Amino acid sequence: MIDQYWNKAAFAMPTASAPFGNLGRNALRGPNFWQWDLGINKRFTIPAREGMALQFRSEFFNLLNHTNFGSPSSDITTAAFGTIRSELPARQIQFALKLLF
Repeated sequence: MIDQYWNKAAFAMPTASAPFGNLGRNALRGPNFWQWDLGINKRFTIPAREGMALQFRSEFFNLLNHTNFGSPSSDITTAAFGTIRSELPARQIQFALKLLF
C-alpha cells in the first residue's frame, strides 16, 4: 500500500508544557474519493398477460474501477503513522430480474 502518505518527519509529540500542539483542526486530509455509479433499467411488457411485466435491472458500483484508498493512520505514537493499509472495494456489478403483476 502507501508507506508514507504524510511526511512523518514534519510531526512531533507535543511537550508537557504545550500538550495540545500547534496544528490546526482538520489540517490533515486523506486521499480523494472518486467513484462513478450507474444503474440501467428495462421494462418488458408481457403481451399474453394484461398488466404483467418483466423488469431487468443492472447496477454498476465504481464503474471505472478507480482505486480508492482508505484513511491514513493518524496515531502519531505508532510506527504506522501516515501509512495507508486499506482500500475500498473494486468494481461491483449486480443484476436483478423482477416480475410485476
